[in-house]
Amino acid sequence: MSKIVFYIKLVHSFLFLLIGISTVCVLVTAVLDQVNALTWWAFGVAIVELLVLLLNNWRCPLTDLAEQHGAEVGSVADLFLPEWLSDRLFGVFGIVFVATCLLLAWRLLV
Repeated sequence: MSKIVFYIKLVHSFLFLLIGISTVCVLVTAVLDQVNALTWWAFGVAIVELLVLLLNNWRCPLTDLAEQHGAEVGSVADLFLPEWLSDRLFGVFGIVFVATCLLLAWRLLV
């Protein structure tokens, strides 16, 4: 693995963890009815990621960048997750995020 690919995957890994933690943070604060500034920052991180993926045909631009620099697979999900979950990551996180948004909306309206 080249140095460039290593650094791209390092940044990609950091962002992957940040987005995952942000999604869980929003879910937990909504479940516990403890919505605060951190909830909104985390929600913003998740929304930015959603917009980036939406604008790039549901593919992370860092995945493309890593593959352009010689990585066989630019994704980093396989570094942290079992293959069966990595292959279904968008579906799983999509369901969790939609449920989180609905719960958050309910908490705000009730």
